[in-house]
Amino acid sequence: MVLALNRAVARKAWLRIGVSGFARWLAGVEIGLMLLLALRGRRDSALRMLGAVGLVYLTCDALGLAWPRPRPFAACSEVQPLVAHEISRSFPSRHVASGLAMAAIGGRAHPRLGCAMAAVAWLLGVSRVAAGLHYPSDVLAGAALGRLIGQGFTHSM
Repeated sequence: MVLALNRAVARKAWLRIGVSGFARWLAGVEIGLMLLLALRGRRDSALRMLGAVGLVYLTCDALGLAWPRPRPFAACSEVQPLVAHEISRSFPSRHVASGLAMAAIGGRAHPRLGCAMAAVAWLLGVSRVAAGLHYPSDVLAGAALGRLIGQGFTHSM
């Protein structure tokens, strides 16, 4: 699936540019939405997001050590990395986990913002698969992890 999606995107310059841009910069959109939430008076939610992202990073690093899987472009020479990236673990997707954890917390404070953050996180996940950086299972595992951690941080509100 990664190879087919990667090849389809790599064939068209406009798709390649779009996917590489999404894979590289959509995490910044998540941060911008978190800052917007803080500026709108929901600093407590923004702080919870930061805490959740910290836990996501720790958990993803631990899972990556337990199940070290190389990125698709490192494992298969036919997959073209559309974003410059170091060869490191791909499982689980830390970007998607962070985005969906933030979306769960943000959605509690502002439902439309939570939906926007979730949509950005999923788009980020798909773009990183197409860019050859993750397998779909990395994205799904990151999504489950992010949702779990995000829900844990919303229940403490």
